[in-house]
Amino acid sequence: MAAMTTLLMSLMLAAAPARAQSTATLRGLDVYRSRVLSSAQARTLYGERLNQIVFLRNQHRPASTEKAEATRKEIEAEAAKLTGVAFAALTVSEYFTSVDHAMYVTFDIVDVADRGRLAFYPPPKRTVFDPDGLVAAWKTYYDLGSALTKRGEMPVDRPDCPGFYCLWGAATPELGKLQDKFIGGAQTKEKELRAVLSYDADGDKRAGALFVLSYGTRGEKVVESCLAALKDPVSSVRGAGLQILADIINHRKDLRVDADHIVPLLDDPSVSVRGKTLGLLVPLVDDAAQRKKIMAAVPRLIDILKLSEPSGSDLAYTVLGQLSQKSFDRHDFASWEEWGRASEEGLRK
Repeated sequence: MAAMTTLLMSLMLAAAPARAQSTATLRGLDVYRSRVLSSAQARTLYGERLNQIVFLRNQHRPASTEKAEATRKEIEAEAAKLTGVAFAALTVSEYFTSVDHAMYVTFDIVDVADRGRLAFYPPPKRTVFDPDGLVAAWKTYYDLGSALTKRGEMPVDRPDCPGFYCLWGAATPELGKLQDKFIGGAQTKEKELRAVLSYDADGDKRAGALFVLSYGTRGEKVVESCLAALKDPVSSVRGAGLQILADIINHRKDLRVDADHIVPLLDDPSVSVRGKTLGLLVPLVDDAAQRKKIMAAVPRLIDILKLSEPSGSDLAYTVLGQLSQKSFDRHDFASWEEWGRASEEGLRK
């Protein structure tokens, strides 16, 4: 329960609306998994423009926000062209509390020598018909629920719902009507939804189709679809698969999700996907058979622990604490690494 509370708090901090348009400060700059670009080099190359992004986003004006995003894309494109870099993504994360507002910058860099981290399916290129407008309905459902949540008009407890993934449930009549549409559509239009998931060029449509398919009646097929989505070239689709699997792991003990499929995503070149992966590992650690598989990922968990961006490092600390039953300080990296080496030796014996 404590682990799940940590997870929920991390998600709420990341998603909370700004308090009184407060001014943020840049608290950290991370580079994840690169030998080509270090954090110090990134600060030297891009620090001035990163500070400009923070300044612009603090203006809370559409034109400033647009300029900040253009600058972010410009830096991202430049990092991707560095010699020895196969892929670069730049994420600016904001965190709000009642007394604080902070920003963190993360460069996800995949070195050419480490290109295996990009072994996703080829991007689909077709435009596939949206059956009965189900994918569009999912967007409406998500947008409506999000707006109600931001206004504090949605229950905080997890709702009951008939799907394998539960977001807003039927908290309002309009949401209930849309949910009924998903329940019927997941059964009568399953083949067509799977065509969208497999072949449509739009990643948002693929993710929407997956969410609608989670309202099907065959749990094994839902798990199978989610696991396949973890190889999608678009991070939002991978994230959708992880979100649904997390709900299944926490609330459907009759269905099994093997950690072998989840642990590799700690290497994913997306802050959001890694965060969802860590959250999914929290309940899996309680299973002895899964625990041993997660132990093999300790070096990667320690890498994430060292990052300044809170959502990932907080969850890495939670998972490491569960695995180790140790109470080292979260910043005592030497102790964590020593324990990690001992654990790795133990696995080899």
